[in-house]
Amino acid sequence: MYRILLLVFLSIFWLHNGYTQSSFVINSFNETANAFKYLLLTNETISGNDTVNEGILDLVEPMVLDSVLKRKRQHHRLFLVGWSIHAFAGYNWRAVNMTKQKLVGTVQRFGHSSKIDFTEYDVNFHLQFHLPKYFDLVCRSFDMQRKIHKQDINPSHKTNYKAEPYIRSDTARNTALYHLETELTPPHAFIAPLHYLFYPTLPGMGGLQEHPNFETRHPSMGFYGVNCLDCNHNCHPEIHPYEWVWWLKTADGDTSKRRIWMIGLLKDGSNRFKKWGANPKTGIIKIPFLMIVGESSKIHRILIDHLVFNNFDNEAFKSLRVPDGNFGTSELLEQVNFVHEDSTVLKAEILFNQVLKTDALKYWFTNLNYDKPNKRLSGFFHFAVSARDLYTTRITFEE
Repeated sequence: MYRILLLVFLSIFWLHNGYTQSSFVINSFNETANAFKYLLLTNETISGNDTVNEGILDLVEPMVLDSVLKRKRQHHRLFLVGWSIHAFAGYNWRAVNMTKQKLVGTVQRFGHSSKIDFTEYDVNFHLQFHLPKYFDLVCRSFDMQRKIHKQDINPSHKTNYKAEPYIRSDTARNTALYHLETELTPPHAFIAPLHYLFYPTLPGMGGLQEHPNFETRHPSMGFYGVNCLDCNHNCHPEIHPYEWVWWLKTADGDTSKRRIWMIGLLKDGSNRFKKWGANPKTGIIKIPFLMIVGESSKIHRILIDHLVFNNFDNEAFKSLRVPDGNFGTSELLEQVNFVHEDSTVLKAEILFNQVLKTDALKYWFTNLNYDKPNKRLSGFFHFAVSARDLYTTRITFEE
């Protein structure tokens, strides 16, 4: 009903105010790439195959301006206590890579803090991996953890470094042991709004399957942030803090091909990682899409909902390399034409849930391929943003 009323309102609005229009040139006419063909499947099929789900999410490419780390180690900020236990006892976070990393996996366990402990209120996702490159990434982290050989101060958490995943065989592996934790303290002022509009942050919910943006217990998700070892405990592998997070909403019983992308760029709010995360958060992300080219009169709709966000930063945004021909959020509707020479192959409408008067949020399309025999247009949809603390969005490609 909301979308119907919005379309009625927009029809009246356009008659009086018009709309903006953009064109993007199709680059190639090859057969649709295999990875994009996953987008032809129903949401139910994707949900039931973690490897396929992760394969789609792996097509996403995120970046941030501060992708290169300034320090190898970070520590707790408890006056002189944090520095002392870092300097003399080795309690700290240690970067495995000096550039931020992408990681795609499937959630096996989810949790968050029940209260703010000093400045810490962590939202955690424990991932397992079906794509070899991410399995190999976490193995390298386990190898570094074994080399450091640190034990948690809690005796019940003692680590056996002579067993998997620290000692491995090429023929027999227990994949359940090869998990990695992703962790972030959201900006404190936005913990409650995030719970209702983006992902669960508050107590009292039964699990991810109860949240309207997941509706499944074990979703596949993508993260981008610092690949490190948490040596406040036993130096176990983490992405901490994660900054970009994304997933495709799929669920058992959903036989549609309506693609709902949930995407967020967030600054860690715990004050523990000053040299690992700048504010404002400034970056670009691109997500894959596939549209079926039908009758010339058919208009495809892409719905963009701005969810939880803070002030935008126009000045920091200028440091991004954003191509000409982009469009912003100054109107509720952007009409897009995908063209080849003088011919329009496909028309689309971008509908925003609200107007944002900012120059620090822009959109565009790239890598457009028209598979003419199969009537498929595929490519990437980008957006670039610079915002203080966070920006989260829902992007829906209608069938």
